[in-house]
Amino acid sequence: MIQYNISIFIEHSIDSKALSDIQHIILPQLINLAYIDQAHTFEILSHQEPDSKGYSIQCLIPNFEIQHGEEIENLISTYFQQKFPNQFVYFPSQLKRI
Repeated sequence: MIQYNISIFIEHSIDSKALSDIQHIILPQLINLAYIDQAHTFEILSHQEPDSKGYSIQCLIPNFEIQHGEEIENLISTYFQQKFPNQFVYFPSQLKRI
């Protein structure tokens, strides 16, 4: 089991629209991918940068393969680059259950 995580930091000017898009467009697309068991969004409360807001998009993947992470990252980054160019940064990470 892998928890694949995208931490995304967005400018305040797009916060409400970006969060709505994450919840209503991106999460449903992720949940429809056959290899994802669950997908959730969390606000990053420890993020202290005054110029942005942080969210974590987390996917539970029972049988993780490298291309899964690439597909998730591509889906999110392509959407945000088209919709909100130059108004976000993201960092992927993987957590393995032990």
